[in-house]
Amino acid sequence: MVDQPVFTAVSTSARQLHTLLRCIAFSQRAEVQITRSGIRFSVEEARVVQGLTFLDKALFSTFNLNLDEDQHSLPPFSISIVALLETLQIFGIAETSASRNPYGGFSSSYGNAFTAPALALGGTCRITYQHAGAPLTITIQEGSVTTTCEMNTYDAHDAYEDDGGIPLDRNALCLKAIMRSTWLHDAITELSGTNPTALMLNASNRSTPYFSLEGEGGPFGDSTVEFMPESKNDPTPSGTRGKKRPLITETFSVVAPSGSHGRIRQRYKFDMLKRAGRAMALATKVSVRQDQQGVLSLQFMIDLGDGANNGARRDDTDAAAAPLSPGSVAFVDFRFVPLLGDEEGSDSDADTGEEFDVQELNNVSP
Repeated sequence: MVDQPVFTAVSTSARQLHTLLRCIAFSQRAEVQITRSGIRFSVEEARVVQGLTFLDKALFSTFNLNLDEDQHSLPPFSISIVALLETLQIFGIAETSASRNPYGGFSSSYGNAFTAPALALGGTCRITYQHAGAPLTITIQEGSVTTTCEMNTYDAHDAYEDDGGIPLDRNALCLKAIMRSTWLHDAITELSGTNPTALMLNASNRSTPYFSLEGEGGPFGDSTVEFMPESKNDPTPSGTRGKKRPLITETFSVVAPSGSHGRIRQRYKFDMLKRAGRAMALATKVSVRQDQQGVLSLQFMIDLGDGANNGARRDDTDAAAAPLSPGSVAFVDFRFVPLLGDEEGSDSDADTGEEFDVQELNNVSP
């Protein structure tokens, strides 16, 4: 008698899984943790940049995890994310339409039924994990053709509870902004033209520039993208201190440390910021946060376009007006350690309270 696997999940859209995992595929291996609420993937490089994505159980038509009552998750393990992506696209998953969607995410134009993107929407993906330490089995089925791949699993380098993530102190944030992700993507693309070595984040709630990004150290000189305030001519309300925000932001808060004259300035390695480029281009919205230690978090909300598993796809106008259901969006989070002088800072403290701020982003209209 064959033992029941400890974990089984089935998705009717391998494309969704491939898209989310490719956003963080900037390193060879990913650490995986299977919990009662979904699957968490984490990729890091040199302890200065980390990419996280969470595949919520709502993305799967079947999600079975056999744990004891006192257990919340399986022991973490690592796999080759490169091999996983190759498996998911074994039937030729194509890129989404190249036409630009001003709200981010997938374009509503998929061509006719014979175009590659349309054909790529089919296929189911079954993920099976027999027991801790066993291979992770991926089964892709397209029509009458079935392909099964057994991927070796490895011990995780660090348990998430101990030292598995770059810490972000949510109780000591000095910058918090929510904006359309395409604005941030355009700014980073513009700065890339001078090939900078560092990115300076400059923010204030008292004086201009309220929010700007500066590329420094490039062979063609420095460059700056400044996000303009709401209005240069708006009068200050009587009895209140005028606090403006950049026009393109929906939420903007700066709590600068004492003695900094209400302004924060922090540098990051530019090449590391580019690791988030794919998520930046696909996302609908982004939450930009920085804590008092300088750790930067870019959390992207990606509208999956075709719902959780029903194949129904909303057009761009619906995406702007209607609230997003839990299964129709996913979140990808990047963490960056700041540059300290000429050295890259590194913090080894644990982040035991890591969660995706799903409710916060969902409450802000795109």
